[in-house]
Amino acid sequence: MADVAFLAGLDESTVCRLWDDPDWLDRIKGRTLQALVAALPGVGEYVLGYSLADRRSRLADRLSSKGVEVDTATFGRLASERRVPEQYLSNALETAACVLDGDAKRAAAHLARFWGRDQDYAMGAVFGSTAIGALLVDSSPLHDAALGMADELGERPNSFHAILAQANLLHHLSLSTGETPRALSPDLNRNTALAFRSSTMGRLISTNDPEIAFAYSRKVDKSPVLKMVEEWAFPTYCHDVKPSQDFSLPRSLLMRQTAPEIIREIETYNDAYLLYLALTALPTLLARDGTFGLRRDELGARLAARRERVVLPETGGACDAILSELGKDDRDLGGTNIEYAW
Repeated sequence: MADVAFLAGLDESTVCRLWDDPDWLDRIKGRTLQALVAALPGVGEYVLGYSLADRRSRLADRLSSKGVEVDTATFGRLASERRVPEQYLSNALETAACVLDGDAKRAAAHLARFWGRDQDYAMGAVFGSTAIGALLVDSSPLHDAALGMADELGERPNSFHAILAQANLLHHLSLSTGETPRALSPDLNRNTALAFRSSTMGRLISTNDPEIAFAYSRKVDKSPVLKMVEEWAFPTYCHDVKPSQDFSLPRSLLMRQTAPEIIREIETYNDAYLLYLALTALPTLLARDGTFGLRRDELGARLAARRERVVLPETGGACDAILSELGKDDRDLGGTNIEYAW
């Protein structure tokens, strides 16, 4: 004890109060803890492991009280093998608990923080809406609660958190079922356009139906608010810019984070989603940043390689049109006045 106190630069009386207490970590204060972490090997790792395990256990108990069980083996596999940050997984579980509690205010506040690729990845595991593994043994109670909450969130048109939260819920519900949730309003306005887009993305990934991509493209052409949301979605989702409540973007935008995400999606997602990218997303993004985050040449090369594996003829034609535009020598690299063949 005296050695620990000396090495950490602490009073022996401070260390003495903690020495035989199994709950010492709950009783220690910040500066004392920092001193111990700095002086003794293993303390920092223990603190991190204890904090994560304690939160994980409390969340599992909370969800179990709602009749929903956490698959601890999948949790461990996602954290250790897939390298999904355990904090994100626990944040997603806490969000699910808020949804199951029916606490719309807290659920909206949590869900609004899941607008981002890495966070969305963890939320997909909770809903069981992706191939990475399901964190819940049976996610159907969460689906039922989320559908009801999406209805409730739609009644809060003046809350940006509610708009983001409803969009996240409807995306994962559509991704899980391949259907349009009943909570989705048919009227497109500032409060509903993001939810419509998010639900459409879920259905595209789930069904591989090209008609969904064509219908969405026509909607974007006809709806200024949906076009605005489409321009806003990827740059904010990929953290090139902070999400703005009015769905605005800065005049000058270099999509350094968006570009690699789009390239990843080109290589990994199904033909119907690729059709959406070619018809709608890529023209929109290139109009904002003609350099495509300084990766325009790579975009063309990766898209050409993915074109060789396309099965749907509609997708092949849309990819050819984009590749043709990318190959034009007289392209205005500012990308502000580009027209496309379709």
